[in-house]
Amino acid sequence: TQYVMAAARDNASVAHLNSVRHPAVLRLIASVAAFGRAQKIPVSLCGDAGGDPASIPALIEAGLRDLSVVPAQLAMAKAAIADVSI
Repeated sequence: TQYVMAAARDNASVAHLNSVRHPAVLRLIASVAAFGRAQKIPVSLCGDAGGDPASIPALIEAGLRDLSVVPAQLAMAKAAIADVSI
């Protein structure tokens, strides 16, 4: 996210831009996911957002189907995924 938004994570004045749920980031993810599907190229996401229950619905709605999740977040991620209908 920090590269897409050109906003350093440790800079409080641009902290509001560092969210995977920012509309611009979600549009980019949706675009990449759609291209991957069209070209039969797997697209996945790793990092904190993949295990964030608040972000998972938006990521799935953007077209992602593969999320990398640390074991400690797996149960929460599964619950968040179960609540999403596509």
